[in-house]
Amino acid sequence: MNTILYVPNNFLEKILITLIILSLIFLPGCSANRIERLTGSPEKVGVIPPSKDFPYLKLHLKNGEVYVFNDWELKKDENLISGKGNHLDINRQQIEEGRFTILLKDIVLAETNQIKSSSAVGVLATFTVITGIFTIICIADPKACFGSCPTFYLHDGNDFVVKSEGFSSSISPALEERDIDALYNVKTESENLEIQLRNEAYETHVIRSVNILAVPKLKNGRTFITPEGIYYQVSNLTEASQVVADEGDCSEKLCSFDGIERFSPADSNNLAEKEEIEISFYDFKKGNKGLVIASRQTLLTTFLFYQTLAYMGTSAGYWFANLERNSDTFKELLNNPRKEMGGIEVFINNENSEYVKIDELSEHGPIATDIKIVPLRYQPENTSLTVKLRMTKGLWRIDYVALADLGNEVQAVTIEPESSFPEYSGGSNVIELLTNPDSVLVTFPGDRYFLNYKLPKNYNDCELFLESQGYYLEWIRDEWLAEENPDKVYQMFFNPKQYFKDLAPQFKEIEAEMEETFWSSKYVLP
Repeated sequence: MNTILYVPNNFLEKILITLIILSLIFLPGCSANRIERLTGSPEKVGVIPPSKDFPYLKLHLKNGEVYVFNDWELKKDENLISGKGNHLDINRQQIEEGRFTILLKDIVLAETNQIKSSSAVGVLATFTVITGIFTIICIADPKACFGSCPTFYLHDGNDFVVKSEGFSSSISPALEERDIDALYNVKTESENLEIQLRNEAYETHVIRSVNILAVPKLKNGRTFITPEGIYYQVSNLTEASQVVADEGDCSEKLCSFDGIERFSPADSNNLAEKEEIEISFYDFKKGNKGLVIASRQTLLTTFLFYQTLAYMGTSAGYWFANLERNSDTFKELLNNPRKEMGGIEVFINNENSEYVKIDELSEHGPIATDIKIVPLRYQPENTSLTVKLRMTKGLWRIDYVALADLGNEVQAVTIEPESSFPEYSGGSNVIELLTNPDSVLVTFPGDRYFLNYKLPKNYNDCELFLESQGYYLEWIRDEWLAEENPDKVYQMFFNPKQYFKDLAPQFKEIEAEMEETFWSSKYVLP
């Protein structure tokens, strides 16, 4: 059982202690309690055996060396960790055994299977973020287990309904990102807006900010954001005349933003195989136009992420420590499989009647549908317009497409939360954590916070967006460790074409049941 803690390269400038894999110690007060939740029927899940692993703390240093302690303490005033154990070189050969003292600034990652005392955790949390992971059985098939970044719920008049998920691709401190999602179907009745922030997965979320962006919209119009982050006022939303995919005309599924989605199964031989959809608009009149697309990902990316963590196995700490040490290099490597899978590519006919790519949507996450607008740079001379979408089969669910008249570019006003319930987290004020750029809010499975915002007086004339920034850390399930295979990790980085072909049969075995399993395994409080 491992818990992974990330320690900042410079904790006075960045708060980067994190955690990644394998089970959790949760610290509600002065004692450490193990969270264990069974999902699924007893016949499928069975009984969780007690752990036989001993407590340890593994410290990965900037120079590649490692210390493994079986007894340790944090000395806050001296900014160091002292412990008894083994000192290993970069090849994991033992150098010496004894008692050692390590400065926090020399540590890039800390990995443990037990946090010795909550008082030490509290001390570390004053500098950084600390979280832990321990082995948990999620469900019979843990690669179909619910996983996401933070989820955000708003009240629809009857209940809180999920409207957004934050920074879905930010799976480590080095990949921290700012994410903006449209609150398209949210109806506000007053200047007071309440959002419920939840951690519903076997993850730890490290949240730097959660803001509302208010953007002016036209009367009887809307405002959308482009993939590049530019806001446009629009009017005259027009549904497609015809939408043709491999299965035929599917225009009825894409005519409104109603939750009825068009999607396809993944290819049986290649998970990166592409498909195309042709979208036609008749009675087209030239002008400043934009294509509106509402979409979310399927669970294919969830499977791929979990499978890669399984291949990393007990060496996940090594991989993530290297990501933190060499973030630029690893980001380039991560782009190889990302490019192979791709986003939703948008093509349009140019003046030579040739399809030209004008943009690409790549909003990550399978939970909440987001909506974007793509300005059309080329327009035909005739009275019809055909746009082509190219994407990986089985990767995208599309809810809505429409053509809109593009108006003015406008700017957003940022609104920070004013209050929260509960008001405190780990002894710190939640609002201070979310509004101070040098601090973060850390959430554990089952955590919920109500965040309250004061909207402008002309809120009815505004389009609302949710802006979140941070990263999250996924827990590796114990069942995955048997699949540890570093060669497959290297294949993903350096030969993703073959990697996605090799994984196709494995994904197809669980594809049909994955949706039901995923949604039934959300973490809920006991």
